[in-house]
Amino acid sequence: MHIPPKLEYARHMLTYKESLKELTQSLKDLEGQLDDNLQQMLVKSSSFVKLNKGIKEIELLCQALADINDDKSTKAKELLITLRRKLFENESLLMEEIQKSMLKAAEAMIDASNGITIMASFISMSKILDKFEKG
Repeated sequence: MHIPPKLEYARHMLTYKESLKELTQSLKDLEGQLDDNLQQMLVKSSSFVKLNKGIKEIELLCQALADINDDKSTKAKELLITLRRKLFENESLLMEEIQKSMLKAAEAMIDASNGITIMASFISMSKILDKFEKG
């Protein structure tokens, strides 16, 4: 009995369509993951941009302070106050970044710990199977 050509290729077409659907879903998942990573990088880079801007402002304040001849003048005192405020702002920004990094590290440690626990369960199951095979 001969299979008509249309039916002969139907299975291949269904497999092809299913493969394309899986590929499309994989690409969408990858795109979502990349978007998340880019968003995280943008947030991180914006913090570095702010920190860099703050450092440049501190540098300018130091240069302005060096240009003032009398360190007891009102202008020098105002610059010192501004300089202290800028230093504090940059320290605060950096502390926030450090806290975020430490939180991410703690979360990664928890994830790793959970993975190790699951791996221990698999190893335990494997040992039980070994006993069944020997027993």
